[in-house]
Amino acid sequence: MDIENCWYKMKCQEKCSKNCIRYKLMYSLFKQSNLPESLWGYKGLVCNEEDFEAFKELGSISDSILDFINDGNNLYIFSENCGNGKTTWAIRLMYSYFDKIWHKSCFDCKALFVSVPKFLYNCKRSISQDVKGFEELCNKIGEVDLVIWDDIAEMKASDYEHQILFQYIDDRINAGKSNIYTSNKSREQLEDLLGARLTSRVYNYSKVIHFIEGDKRGVY
Repeated sequence: MDIENCWYKMKCQEKCSKNCIRYKLMYSLFKQSNLPESLWGYKGLVCNEEDFEAFKELGSISDSILDFINDGNNLYIFSENCGNGKTTWAIRLMYSYFDKIWHKSCFDCKALFVSVPKFLYNCKRSISQDVKGFEELCNKIGEVDLVIWDDIAEMKASDYEHQILFQYIDDRINAGKSNIYTSNKSREQLEDLLGARLTSRVYNYSKVIHFIEGDKRGVY
């Protein structure tokens, strides 16, 4: 752990120390979350007029993230456009949750970031070969408080992929556990790609946030 280059400095107001328990617990939460380390840094977001209401709603959810997750709520963040903050906002909400529970996390895994295309690819790979860490990831999905399903419905799901996703998501919803989905698909497109049953779980059980702005990657 490199305390001198702490990725968490932008959010933490504590004085940096090699014995910082907050750093150690936050590091554990992020390390176990399956979020790529390149995405750990807290990224700034510029809100223009088109997405003001969406940002406002997400800010409100962030402020009350404990209630959101304790109540087993779900969120579907989508836009027809790429690169306008969907994944960044999902990660921000995970940040907010970690900020609230780090002191009582006991080095346990509390949330997961799951890239859906990669997850489905590894599901198929794992049939014929050992995929490092994949079985552990699958076991945690049903246990953690929050799962971010990033880039869901990137392409049409096969029967096998549909069944895999349906089982994990349905089990979490039935257990009252929170999910955040990000996607570039509207409800109609989602149903075409995932089918009616899974779309009902993903979309109808979620608060829907629609981003309108275009791609902002590299602009700010």
